[in-house]
This record gives sequence, C-alpha cells and structure tokens, in this order.
Amino acid sequence: MKKIITFIAIALLFITLSACNRSGKIEVVIGMWPESANTDDITMFNTWKERFEADYPEYEIIGEPFTYSVEAFYARANSQTLPTVFQTWFTEPQMIVSGGHAKDITNIVTDLGWYDKMDPELREYLTFDEKLYGIPRDGYGLGMIINLDVFFDAGLVTDIDGDGIYDIVNPNDKEEKFYPQTMDELYQYSETIKENTGVDGLIILNVDKNGGWQFSNYAWAFGASLQEIGNDGVVHANLNSDESVAAMTYLKSFYDAELVPIGNMNYSEWATRLGNGQIGMAIAGNDVISNVITQGGMDRNKIAFIPIPEGPGGQYTLFGGTPYMFSAYDSDEAVEGAIKFLEYMGRSPEVSEVAQSAMREGLQTATRKNMLILPEVRPWNDPDYLALIESLNAQYVNVQAFHNFEDFYEMLPTTRRREEPYYTQYMYELLDQVVVNLKNPGFDVRSSLNSKQLDFETYLREQLG
Repeated sequence: MKKIITFIAIALLFITLSACNRSGKIEVVIGMWPESANTDDITMFNTWKERFEADYPEYEIIGEPFTYSVEAFYARANSQTLPTVFQTWFTEPQMIVSGGHAKDITNIVTDLGWYDKMDPELREYLTFDEKLYGIPRDGYGLGMIINLDVFFDAGLVTDIDGDGIYDIVNPNDKEEKFYPQTMDELYQYSETIKENTGVDGLIILNVDKNGGWQFSNYAWAFGASLQEIGNDGVVHANLNSDESVAAMTYLKSFYDAELVPIGNMNYSEWATRLGNGQIGMAIAGNDVISNVITQGGMDRNKIAFIPIPEGPGGQYTLFGGTPYMFSAYDSDEAVEGAIKFLEYMGRSPEVSEVAQSAMREGLQTATRKNMLILPEVRPWNDPDYLALIESLNAQYVNVQAFHNFEDFYEMLPTTRRREEPYYTQYMYELLDQVVVNLKNPGFDVRSSLNSKQLDFETYLREQLG
C-alpha cells in the first residue's frame, strides 16, 4: 500500500512539473500568436502578454502561430503537443471532442461567470453531452460582396446622394435596392455585367473544400438539406436530392453561359479578382471583407456587401465562425490561464479596463493597416458588453456609406443557418469534386452527385455506425 501511495505522489508531482517550466511558472501556449512578419500585431500581443503576466505572475505566456488544418491538427494531437489554446472552425469541434483532444471547460467558464453570457447558438456548437469544450471568438455569415465600379460600368448603380459613392440601396428610400435579391436575379445581374463590361459576373470557388462549403448555401436556397436524420434515428447523406441537383445545375448554367471564370478557383482568387475588377460579385464571409483591400488593393468605398439571394427553397445565410478550443493534454491550471488570457485579448464578455484596452488596440491596429472595420457578429449577449461594442462601433467603423452593408446585418438574425453537422469538411471535399467539373460540357450533375452520395453515406456509416 505504501508503494502505491508513493507511486501516486510521484505521478502527481510529474504532472504538476510538466505544466511548469524551470522557473516554476505554468506555461500557457497561445496558438493564435501572429506570424513574425505581422510586426504591428506582434507588438500588440506582447503588450497583452506583459499585462497578463504582471497580473498573474504564476503564468508564462508562450506565443505560437498555429494555423489550423485537419492535417496539422492531427499531427499535433497525435503527439500530444497541441497549443494550450488554438483556433479552429465551427465544423470541427465534434471531431476534436470525440477524439479526446479537447478539454472540458464547463466549470472554468461557469466560475468566471461567462457561461450564460455566451450566444446560446454558438454555445450549442461547442457543447457535447452537456459539457462545454470551446469559447467562440466570433461568428460570420456568408454574403455577396460586390465591386461597385463594375456595377456602375454595367449600368446597375449610380451615386444617388452625390457623396462620391455608388449606392447599392437608395439612401433616401431603402426599399429601393439595386442588387440581386433572388437566385434568378443573380443570374440576370451576372448576364448584364458580362454583356455590358466583358467582366465575369460571379466567381464560383471549386477547390480546397471551398466549392462544397459555398455550394451548401446554394443548396439550402433550393430547398435541399445535405444531411438528414432517417427513420432509424441516425444521420444519413442527402447529397443527391432533387433540390441538390437543381442547385448544382443552377451553378452549371453560369459556366454554360460563360459568366464565371474558368479554372481552379481557390479562396484567394475571389479577393484578388474582385479587387482588380475582374469579377463583379463573390460569396464571402463578413469577417473577411477586408481581403479585397489587403489582397486586391480595392478602395473601401467601392465595396458593398449584401445578403445571399433567396432561392425557391428560401433565403439562408451559412453561419459559421471561429471558436477557441483547449488542449486535453495540458493541465487544468494551464487551460484556466489560457481562458483568462482571452480577457486580455479583448475576446471575452468582460468590460474591465484591460479588456477595453485590448479591444481598442485591436481596432487601432486594424485602422493603421487600412482594414475595413464593420460590426462583428457578436459571440456574447451580456448587456454591458453589447453597450461597449456599440460605443466602439460608433468610434471605429470606417465605412462612409453603411447603407451599402446594412441589409446583410439586418437580415442575418433571421436567415442564418448552421453548417451541416457531421464530418462537414469531408462532405465539402466530395462536393468540390462535383463543382470543379461543372465547366465541362455535357457533365452529368445527377450522376456525379449520386456517386458522391454513395461515398459520403459509406463514410458516415464507417464513422457513426
């Protein structure tokens, strides 16, 4: 018995020491650290590190720029070397949690008073068996980003109020809109752009899982659900429904009429091509609108952002985002430190002095980088937090003609729809293989979706039984 007690004591000592460095401090590895080339961001993060370590001297913050991908994640998870906290996508928590790679943070978040302040829908994305495994950084909704210069050249918009900015919505009568509100109109606008300017009306992404990701929003608009619960009570693939075939055939019609660029279109293509005036419209998340400025050199006043058009099956906004998750292989103390550090980054519901300083510093850094600053999809619903955000928006949102963005934000609460829940990235990969072939004359959409249906259903049965 004495030997057993001694062994347990040694094991506990080893666990404690493994969470600390040689100075006796608890190491917290922050996986969201900026790359070294982002000097302004590095300076900002180091300021947050200094403040945190001054207030919590038992911790040492270690920065690591960990970029999530499924491959990179598994390489680190299998070697149990994940950062204490890392960013991922809202399609991933189920896989991460089921693999035993994420820490249950329910008690820590509840003790901090944050649990009930979290957006309930975002919290649901991160909850499994009534246990919370992540904290939302922010949310995003897919919308349609528009190059107003292209629209003007096509004769679709004018400067109604004389402020030097073309108006996608009449600022004097906001019921009058000059953008596609239905899927039929999206095709018609694309035709007009091509006929009047020679520029491609729309871009359709088709590689790196982006084609499948964006197709799901089109599919919903045509009335499809890509996964469904069967009579047996388990989830099944539903990639080849009549509605899904109709949505994919609709996308093919853009290729058949030569209204979209041909080739492999990855995620960087939309921002570069839109910013350079090579396309008129692209689907993107509201969280990356600034990419057309940083990648395409576009003037912020030449941008509009509108809701995804309505289809015969309804109007939906694919709603996703970025959660923070925490390594199962770190100690509870290290994970608690990582969660507390979020306050010092301005990524918590707290409105403390350090939280407000971090929020302002983030906005000031974005301003210096000439980024477009728009309202975020807020992950917290605490009244004091919301009041602070409204105050910061009034000070830092830097678009002159907000009516060119307003419809998206007003409609988002009623149109947002969660991504399909099971093995979503693999589903996107399979759908990519259909979308990338739409350019081929005579391509059989239904046959291809039938094939992918079989592949995905087989995979779901292997994973879920």
